[in-house]
Amino acid sequence: MKRTLMATATATALAALAAAPGASAAVGLTGGSTTLKLNRGTAAALDGLGVSVAPVGRARAGAAGVRFPITGGRIDARTAAGTIRHAGGLRFSAGRRSLTLRQPRVAVGRKIMLSARVGGARVHLLELSGARVSRSGFNTNVSGLRARLTQKAATALNATFGVTAFKKGLRLGTASVRSRTDEADILARSATSLEIDPGALAALTSLGVAPGVIAPATLAGTTAAFPIAGGRVKLDLSSGTIRHRGGISLTKGATVVNLESFDIRLGASPQLFAAINGGVQKAAILDLDLTGVTPAVDGRTVTLAGVTARLGQGAADALNAAFATTAFSAGLVLGRATVVAEGA
Repeated sequence: MKRTLMATATATALAALAAAPGASAAVGLTGGSTTLKLNRGTAAALDGLGVSVAPVGRARAGAAGVRFPITGGRIDARTAAGTIRHAGGLRFSAGRRSLTLRQPRVAVGRKIMLSARVGGARVHLLELSGARVSRSGFNTNVSGLRARLTQKAATALNATFGVTAFKKGLRLGTASVRSRTDEADILARSATSLEIDPGALAALTSLGVAPGVIAPATLAGTTAAFPIAGGRVKLDLSSGTIRHRGGISLTKGATVVNLESFDIRLGASPQLFAAINGGVQKAAILDLDLTGVTPAVDGRTVTLAGVTARLGQGAADALNAAFATTAFSAGLVLGRATVVAEGA
């Protein structure tokens, strides 16, 4: 019975998680769980009433309490504000009477509330408070949650078991949340650097084309660095965008081609897009080869080193037209990039 009650609290913990104020960009949740540890006094009171509590569905009871698997939702990774969905539930029973709560969900509005399906309706059951939010890499944890019954929950339990013992504010226990995500918001910090290939530099020089950087990009020797302006990516690099400030200028006499405001767009065929001479629509200019590249993760910093950047067909055609030449060809290795991105 103790274990069952814990399950309820577990769902509550999730609510607290979502409750944190100041939500901004939310990340999707892909797993984790909420665990409830039943308050001893409440457990004893339930025993006295002959009411037992047990997990149902995918909820599981253990030494630490009842665990509810997280099945989805979206939260602010830094504050835990948002919505968390769970599988499983709790069943309160005494003799032939029972009340089953399924599919706990935490939503944050003016209050932090935990709801669950009771019969065919979704009912607000718990209020959560006292959340302490911490991070483990890109994942979000919440501890110190206090779970208390709402008036609706107390009324439903009293009606089910023919008692008056359940009151609004009754403390069920403490809860904790360990949530997982597979994506991250990218902060406007760090930079992507491009070490220009000697062959590409020689080709530009032979054409009389002088490369340069557009601030706030910087140049040290033959390596250009472009400050990251933000973005969002899947942690497995299957999709996402990383935005940058600054750019590259290519100059020959009176002809100047400015490539700036780069976007790295990840996917099946990663590419680098740029605004060309101030154009509103960005065009793909480089194909990015991530073959053999494994992200190095340190806390919430992800580094991609050794990304080969090759000139795309559209960019080659545009440069040939601008500089009245046929020397630019698709597949020309422009250099090798290193991305150092910090996640929120």
